[in-house]
Amino acid sequence: MATQGRSQIAKDILRRVRWLYFLFLLIAVAIVGRILWIQYGPQGAELRAQSRRITFERVAVEAERGDILARDGRILATSVPTYEIRMDLAAAGLADSVFNRHVDSLAYRLSAFFGDRSQAAYRKMLTDARADRKSNRYKLISPRRVNYLEEREIRQFPIFRLGPNRGGYIKVKVNRRLLPHGSLAERTIGTSNDAGVRIGIEGAFDEQLRGVDGSTMMQRVSGSFRIPVPDPMNVEPVNGLDVVTTIDIDLQDVAETALKQQLDRYNADWGTVVLMEVATGEIHAMTNLTRKGPGAFVEDFNYAIGRRMEPGSTFKLATLITLLEDAKMSLDREFDCENGRARVGRRNVVDDHPEGVLSLRRIFEVSSNIGFAKAVDEVYAENPARFVDFIRRTGMGDTLGIEIPGEQPPLIKHPSDGLPSWDGTSLVMMSYGYALELTPMHTLALYNAVANGGKMVRPRLVREIRNYGETVRRFGTETINPAICSKPTLRLVRECLEAVVDEGTGRVLKNPYYEVAAKTGTAQIAMESGGYTDARGGRNYLATMVGYFPADNPKYSCIVAIKTYYGRGNYNTYYGASLAGPVFRAIADRVYASNTAWHDPVDRSGEKTLPGPESIKNGLTQGLRLISNKLTLPFRIARGDDEWLYVQTPAVPAAAEAGGEEAEAAPPYLAVANDSDTIPSVKGMGLREAMYLLESKGLRVTYSGKGRVTGQSVAEGTRAVRGQTVHLTLAI
Repeated sequence: MATQGRSQIAKDILRRVRWLYFLFLLIAVAIVGRILWIQYGPQGAELRAQSRRITFERVAVEAERGDILARDGRILATSVPTYEIRMDLAAAGLADSVFNRHVDSLAYRLSAFFGDRSQAAYRKMLTDARADRKSNRYKLISPRRVNYLEEREIRQFPIFRLGPNRGGYIKVKVNRRLLPHGSLAERTIGTSNDAGVRIGIEGAFDEQLRGVDGSTMMQRVSGSFRIPVPDPMNVEPVNGLDVVTTIDIDLQDVAETALKQQLDRYNADWGTVVLMEVATGEIHAMTNLTRKGPGAFVEDFNYAIGRRMEPGSTFKLATLITLLEDAKMSLDREFDCENGRARVGRRNVVDDHPEGVLSLRRIFEVSSNIGFAKAVDEVYAENPARFVDFIRRTGMGDTLGIEIPGEQPPLIKHPSDGLPSWDGTSLVMMSYGYALELTPMHTLALYNAVANGGKMVRPRLVREIRNYGETVRRFGTETINPAICSKPTLRLVRECLEAVVDEGTGRVLKNPYYEVAAKTGTAQIAMESGGYTDARGGRNYLATMVGYFPADNPKYSCIVAIKTYYGRGNYNTYYGASLAGPVFRAIADRVYASNTAWHDPVDRSGEKTLPGPESIKNGLTQGLRLISNKLTLPFRIARGDDEWLYVQTPAVPAAAEAGGEEAEAAPPYLAVANDSDTIPSVKGMGLREAMYLLESKGLRVTYSGKGRVTGQSVAEGTRAVRGQTVHLTLAI
């Protein structure tokens, strides 16, 4: 019976196993059938394509943006890689046990590194994101992007060090534009972004700078981890080209600093400076600053090319050229300026400084509105179109075509425009710089043409385009007008511009080192509501100084334009000479100092002049020997081989005074009496050597002045008493 029972149990077990096998077989057949259905059923092709899209993805490879360089090759703008740090909280290999064990350590490291929130706040952010990982899988760890070295440090943090699959660490590379010199020339360098904003050189040469993006096929291996795979459709990116500008970093810094100091000192609203090379039109410095608060200035608008205003007296140069060239008027022709107030045509004209009868030359020097109004009205009252047509033919009526976007075209009215654009006062007002609008760059182009022998050239900011250091395109000088006037007229005009600095309103630029030709301008700016005066009686002014230097052989032209408000609560200067002039002078001085070719040699005889013995301070024998050898000076000690020496300048022998040979060619270095009990002579020494020598004897030393010792309060040879005070007098 027992055997029979066991046999029955075995049969039951075997039967059940068979049913299980059969069930598993049915399930397997169903699975295989489902797979075949999915693969080759009606939707098979679509599902297979979707699978490939999930597994494989074509990813764009960003091209490296080219650099923007200064004229000497220094970098003005470059791209540096930055990284966005994210965490894949649903990574396949990120186990709960690992996350829970190390999340505190990770939160601590993140808090210490970024410093933007506490450890507890980081822990809560991570745990909440982990709990909500299905809808918030790729969590941004910090809004701040990190650089390469920071990214290398972060990847070693707890959990992150396990990699993309097991630790969920994700870095997203994002190129960031870097300006190594900060805000220097920021507006000129400009920007370009995906939103379509195109400013400055970045915007004008965006196509060359951005290059061509490539693409590569990526395969998802696990979670968010992808690897590149070979594919015939992969395309390597073509990096952008480098743009070499005409900007001189050092001169740009001088221009910006001088302008900022002047704007701050006189509480002005904004200002612009452009420094241009006369012959080529290359802009070596261009700065535009806007006041945003006490001592705070930004480059948020390019006033040099984008702000069109009535230029005022700086336009009188164009009027003078017209009178001399077209009307054949003499500089000696006289006009009565009527002590500062006159009725010319249908317009009341006023001068800031009353004048009587003046020649046209002097009218230009003192910038008389009445004088120019009378001269123009006398010749062109019956045919104003003749005056305007000549002005336009010089090139002043057209856009300059500078490379960067934002240039405003000039507005020079014409009698054919009719009312209300042209009326009975337009001609008179235009003669002294009103009833027309120009940008500062247009004004500079005219003065640069005068400096350039009459040839008006196009201002430019870019010299060449390079590809890995090799020039692929070079930009040359372009001529707008080969001759704005005849050579005789040009000679007279240049004389007048030089006289403005020597005898007229531009005397602030006069200096003994180099000559400047320039013109001042002080123009009222119309209010937005109309008119030139606001409800408080205040006025907006544009103070301008424009010209070129050196006047006898022009190399650079420059314009400084500053907008300021003059009225109740603001009584600072608004004149071109006093407001814009110092900025012009600072820039010109810096340019002059950096160009040694402009300096007269110290010795015109052609012989090399060595420093005389009086240029060397007294001191240690060892030091004097070293200096003498370095400067190839003759060295001879008159007596002994003492530690301290002083230089004696030998008297010029009578033979030398008579033109003969010098009796003594080598200056003797005489020993300093340095007895332990007496006070030595320290005259001619530097302060450091004198103090060392006296204090070594226990004396106290005070001093006044700077340079070398010229006097000592206790005479040499006097017995030295420890603690005694010796006062030294120094002079350069």
